[in-house]
Amino acid sequence: MPSVAELCEVRTEAGIFRDWTSVLIQQSYESHFARQCRLQLAEPTASGKGGASVARVFRLKPGDRTDIALAGKLIIQEGRVKARQASYDATRHGVQVDILSKAGTITDVSVDAGGGQYRNYSYEAIASSILKPFGLKFRLENPPDGAQERFPNVIVQHGETPFELLARLARQRGLWLKSEADGTIVGGVPDKGSGFTFEEGRNILAASCYIEKPEVTSVIAKSQQPGSDSLFGKEAAQVSARAKMADGDGQTRTVLAEEPLSQRGAQLRANMEASALIAANLRVSLTYQGWLRPDNGQLWELGEEITVKSPMLFPTDEGQATLRVWAVAYSQETNAGSQTTLDLVNEKAFSLMGGDASRPGPFAPSATPAQPETLT
Repeated sequence: MPSVAELCEVRTEAGIFRDWTSVLIQQSYESHFARQCRLQLAEPTASGKGGASVARVFRLKPGDRTDIALAGKLIIQEGRVKARQASYDATRHGVQVDILSKAGTITDVSVDAGGGQYRNYSYEAIASSILKPFGLKFRLENPPDGAQERFPNVIVQHGETPFELLARLARQRGLWLKSEADGTIVGGVPDKGSGFTFEEGRNILAASCYIEKPEVTSVIAKSQQPGSDSLFGKEAAQVSARAKMADGDGQTRTVLAEEPLSQRGAQLRANMEASALIAANLRVSLTYQGWLRPDNGQLWELGEEITVKSPMLFPTDEGQATLRVWAVAYSQETNAGSQTTLDLVNEKAFSLMGGDASRPGPFAPSATPAQPETLT
């Protein structure tokens, strides 16, 4: 029997399944919150019948509740089998199973049949209300200043899914969103973690780096507010905030806020747009052997900070960069064993720097927090 460090266990009421020939489990800031798993098993046909392991896996079917553990660490709790595909020929039998974490439900269904409305609610209160019917919870984690500011009036768009609504409002409050093993949605800026170091020639199997020079120097968010006796004219009709990005080519990116926003809300929206641009300008993919973190024996959390030392990747004298985990893929193949691939982004995508944005780090764009913009 393989060591625990090499096992992917699918735990169900029908038993525990672990004899997989292919494993792929992914989580990302860009994967609709849900952790996703694809498992495959293929065996030679014996006496006209499938092998014993395939015959057991054939019992898994869409809708079955599952827990999944990698190297003994729970990565999906109360997930469900989303899809099943079986095949055979004269020599082999095979089955493929796709499993979603509990958060996967909120990408497929509407909030409710008739929409809804939230007046003077915070993001946390709206998220908790939206997720409750699905048995899910929401938690803020190191939220940026202003993230708890209440929305004057949020109208659920007809047919909008919980994922679409939460993502739309998160952009207005500067919140990155991810999910935990039990489906809990977490919004905010994650803790840095221990800051483990990967180094070329020592603990990296493969790596690649994409660097793009930013075009944008200014990010502007525009909005409006309902007028009143105390709020009228340009202060209500022309709300605007500008974040300045370093190392750009002088172009401007303007976004129209998805909700009526106050001045502070417009600043948060501009900050979020700048953060998304920063995340796209630098992407590093790094693969190493094994599933667990080399420093503490745990699975990775999105947003954790690591250092990559690799003169081949980074065109600087230092030849290294401090990055944040954007996505994780755990895989296993017969000839490659268990591997982890980390997608990494500029750390400033999670925390815009203060001070002078004209002094960025090497090849890594940054931005100053947005300030109110006076319109004439």
